[in-house]
Amino acid sequence: MILGYAALSPAVASASVALVQHGTLATGSGATITPTLSSASTSGDLLAAAIEDINGNCLTDTFSAPTGWVMAAKVCRGSSGPIELWYRPNTPAGVTSVVFNTGSSGANTIAQLSEWSGVATSSPLDQTGTNSSASSNTTLSLSTTGALAASNEFAMTAFGTGSGLTSFTPGSGWTSLNSDPSGGFDSNYELNPTSGAILSGAITSSPGTTWGGAIATFFGGCGGGSLGLTSPATAAFGSLTLNGANQSVTTNLSFTPNDSTGSGSGWNLTGTSTTFKNASSNTLPTTATTITAGSVATTAGTCRLPTNAIAYPVTLPAATTAPAAVKLYDATAATGLGPSTVTLTAKLSIPPNAHNGTYSSTWTFSLVSGP
Repeated sequence: MILGYAALSPAVASASVALVQHGTLATGSGATITPTLSSASTSGDLLAAAIEDINGNCLTDTFSAPTGWVMAAKVCRGSSGPIELWYRPNTPAGVTSVVFNTGSSGANTIAQLSEWSGVATSSPLDQTGTNSSASSNTTLSLSTTGALAASNEFAMTAFGTGSGLTSFTPGSGWTSLNSDPSGGFDSNYELNPTSGAILSGAITSSPGTTWGGAIATFFGGCGGGSLGLTSPATAAFGSLTLNGANQSVTTNLSFTPNDSTGSGSGWNLTGTSTTFKNASSNTLPTTATTITAGSVATTAGTCRLPTNAIAYPVTLPAATTAPAAVKLYDATAATGLGPSTVTLTAKLSIPPNAHNGTYSSTWTFSLVSGP
């Protein structure tokens, strides 16, 4: 069997996530808190905010934000708090401040704002986690609830404690973003943590205190490139002995779709074929080939694995001239960023009346934008 393949332009490597800037800590005691940036934001970047209402009632008080902002995680420090992480994906240009409503007119609030480049502009949040301690101790550890789905992510934490401390020390691998021990607030970040693993972070204080902490991780954007596909040049089903009964053989095909456009539009891998024919011009049915399964694995540079919505089996269309292609595997919107390895299992069905011979077919694959 001979497989054709689609040769598309190679993707350009995308930039890694980077901290663009972070503002100084904002404090307030009224109904709103307004963290700021020293420079106007760049269009398409992600803004993140960590906020703590030190004396607020965590059971009743919740921050609110302008349109476009999303709360990633919230935690209480006993009955006090709340401590919250917020983000604004695909931010417009020119933002220098954000007004958060504290939910309590008597709030004692502290907040910081930061800007990040190279982050996915659509559905950037991957994992979150929280932890708290209502009793006094010197260390609080945080972990995401699930394993990180991709490489090229960044993680951010927010810790709230009692006030009047002398120091905070972030755990190994973490860098301080903003720290105010006397005010009982700390935020740290980590770039490119290990994908496929639970991400953990810790912070120690002096002296001991009650704690609340939240963690969130965000996908890299994998932008700045194009849509490309690497397909197998050939594949073989192997041989069998005709016995007058229905038989079948299978083979696996490995592809590397790569969406480095950063659009988050998703994609679909399509395929079509010519009719299987031997040297004597005997043919197999045009429905002889079906794709029975599809799987995916990370590869170097994967930003986000695709979520496949194709139901199997799928018949690979065939005719003397290859007919319109059908979808064999896809990436729903906001998934399938960067390269990944997609494996399709193909089944060739041999009818009882098939003739002896070596059969071949030309298959053509394409990667098309949109799920």
